[in-house]
Amino acid sequence: MEHHMCHLKELSRDILADIFVRTDGSTLASAACACCELHDVARDQSLWRQLCQATWPSTALEEAQHVISSSPIGGFDKFYAYSYPLILHAKGTKPMPFKCPELKTHVSPSELASLVDVYYRKECVLSKVLDGIPEAMNFSHAKDSEYNWNMNSNDCWRWYSNCPFKLELLSLDYDKFTGFYNELSYANNENDNHCHGLDANDEGRGFPSTSGVDDENLRHDYSMELMESLRLSWVLLDKKNGRSVNLSSWKPLLVQKTWPFHGVYLIHFGSIVAVEESLLPHKLSKCIIIVRCKMTEGEGCPKWMEISMQMEDLTGASVSGSKGLMVLNHALNCLQSSNHLEVEQGFHQYEKKRREMMKKKQFRETLIDSFCVTIEITVLVVFCYYFFSF
Repeated sequence: MEHHMCHLKELSRDILADIFVRTDGSTLASAACACCELHDVARDQSLWRQLCQATWPSTALEEAQHVISSSPIGGFDKFYAYSYPLILHAKGTKPMPFKCPELKTHVSPSELASLVDVYYRKECVLSKVLDGIPEAMNFSHAKDSEYNWNMNSNDCWRWYSNCPFKLELLSLDYDKFTGFYNELSYANNENDNHCHGLDANDEGRGFPSTSGVDDENLRHDYSMELMESLRLSWVLLDKKNGRSVNLSSWKPLLVQKTWPFHGVYLIHFGSIVAVEESLLPHKLSKCIIIVRCKMTEGEGCPKWMEISMQMEDLTGASVSGSKGLMVLNHALNCLQSSNHLEVEQGFHQYEKKRREMMKKKQFRETLIDSFCVTIEITVLVVFCYYFFSF
């Protein structure tokens, strides 16, 4: 049998590196498994760093460099392997998949970091790194060098633990660098404000005005444009254990125009996280990434108003702050897939299960209401019978 040789080994390391830098992650990983000569070149961390920065521009930011280098993740190749696939929800998905490390009973907000990239028309238009969870960290004062929090002794932390979980990456009220304040014309006419249900004091609170904007432009629906052109990646990094996961669905799950004459849109991304029954009764949590933006004709990019994360269970009820942190910990160990079609099918299964459960709940409530009405009528008939009999 003829013995086939790998002729690529005759090329210099620099030429191979120049070839590999133009490939994607799966090709680079396959090349590392082809032969010993390609393995050393394909495992070069500088190649994986460039690939990560091309895939997630947020990893090139100084804050991200510090966060990734200080975590025991084991290199940019590991970061890519953990972060590129999306969380997969499939029938029979278990909350603790194969080779999952032991889940912690408490999660420190300072151990987590978020690397978020927003893409519009195949170009990255916003990259941001959030170290920790500020909403939770602001309520705790005791923290040592190993990120251990004294949660039991802090009344504020207990208050946060029982409030709905929310992780705010960007808000119109605080992040003025987005240009939203400068590029929107707010109403100067108090009467116009009142016509739209606003008063003069609403200026600057995040309620856009139609003053100086073409009405026909505002009536135009950009829902399909946003559905096809907007993409989002939200990578959650566990700095202590060296794990990462992408919490986004990459493509929007929902695009809805919230203000009929203001051009404001609500977009949902997210993932379905399987958890233990002791955490949530239905063993499923939906991680919802909320994007609120304004679309105007002639602008090269949407104007971001809000980017945040919330969580709800299968019934649609909000998940509390402490449970939300545990859901994030479960997400780091969830089943993942690079097949986006398979991920979309998982969302359809979740919504189908949710609708079936809500129908059963509605049927039980209707049955109980009918039973109560029947008892009331029976009691009334018996009362009237004895009253008129005597």
